[in-house]
Amino acid sequence: MAEGVEVPPLPQSSDDRWEKDLEEALEAGGCDLETLRNIIQGRPLPTDLRAKVWKIALNVAGKGDSLASWDGMLDLPEQNTIHKDCLEFIDHLTVPEEKAAELLLDIESVITFYCKSRNIKYSTSLSWIHLLKPLVHLQLPRSDLYNCFYAVMNKYIPRDCSLKGRPFHLFRLLIQYHEPELCSFLDTKKITPDSYALNWLGSLFACYCSIEVTQAIWDGYLQQADPFFIYFLMLIILVNTKEVILAQESDGKEEVIQFLEKTPSSLNLEDIEDLFSLAQYYCSKTPASFRKDNHHLFGSTLLGIKDDDADLSQALCLAISVSEILQANQLQGEGVRFFVVDCRPAEQYNAGHLSTAFHLDSDLMLQNPSEFAQSVKSLLEAQKQSIESGSIAGGEHLCFMGSGREEEDMYMNMVLAHFLQLIYFVSIPRFLCAYQVYFLFKF
Repeated sequence: MAEGVEVPPLPQSSDDRWEKDLEEALEAGGCDLETLRNIIQGRPLPTDLRAKVWKIALNVAGKGDSLASWDGMLDLPEQNTIHKDCLEFIDHLTVPEEKAAELLLDIESVITFYCKSRNIKYSTSLSWIHLLKPLVHLQLPRSDLYNCFYAVMNKYIPRDCSLKGRPFHLFRLLIQYHEPELCSFLDTKKITPDSYALNWLGSLFACYCSIEVTQAIWDGYLQQADPFFIYFLMLIILVNTKEVILAQESDGKEEVIQFLEKTPSSLNLEDIEDLFSLAQYYCSKTPASFRKDNHHLFGSTLLGIKDDDADLSQALCLAISVSEILQANQLQGEGVRFFVVDCRPAEQYNAGHLSTAFHLDSDLMLQNPSEFAQSVKSLLEAQKQSIESGSIAGGEHLCFMGSGREEEDMYMNMVLAHFLQLIYFVSIPRFLCAYQVYFLFKF
């Protein structure tokens, strides 16, 4: 090649151009999450831009040093435990020896200050060390490390994320709604979600997945900006291993729990796109009440969990608001639609009912089993026909209504339990209605 001849740069392919667009948008400043999503469009993030994208997604870009006013004292009663956990964490990282001491102090300071500022007692079981792993790999200064950790804890780790905690009762209801056979199997073995998914949720999978897989999951999850989406990612992990789980019928409880607990560790980078696609699909087939009724699990609201809503452990299935049922069946499209089953006694149904509701007298289950069986057969046939014809009454999601009176709804609950053994997508209204005017009762 002749000297002095300038070689023109190779044209940049459209596949590479988006990375340049992303870099320019980040350099320009003032970039919001929606702009980033439009550029990234679900593609893997470049390693050198991940920190900037995550900070914008967590809404901490440009935030000041929250630790500036702290005296730096590492003097909590549980400080020895914190130090030990941080030291073990550093030992598992490939950090140059000259930087290890500084990083150790940063991590211990982040945890200590968070405990002090939030009045929380530290425990190894909280999974915070694992939650910090993907953030530490961003090589952030201490102030950014704390801000990102605080934002993740505040927005994406639900309250009561502990053994027997409400988030896990909610997850069981979601499993039951979409995968009743799997839920029944786990219930039979007395395996509750908190026994295997505590660190799934508490660390957003960082406890079990490789750092590369964890980063890929967080890339997508933080861009979703929907804390409830983690439930659907967890659900798909179970769905994808359903056959293996059901084949462990002869295994002991602890063996099954150990298998379930480590399931996320089998995820590879190639699996992430399908994981998110399936999670999106299941999300679209889940009633909006799943989020709306449990929104207080996430975020900084001081109201917390209301006492009358706190116990999901006794819930038979997902609860749906009447407004969602009415709106869903008036709209055409791909969203959730309901086939409403009115289980009140005949005289109440005849006195007034939803025009789209199918009547199934729950009293028949005990009083006339053969007639009840025929009614169930008719119900399923009516549901099938209404879906095929595109009727506003049609929906693959069965929604059972009762009177709101405990003594009468005992029979409805028996009917509901019967259907849970037969079919997917079973729910009950959180509020009950009659006579075309809505009289509200809490279950």
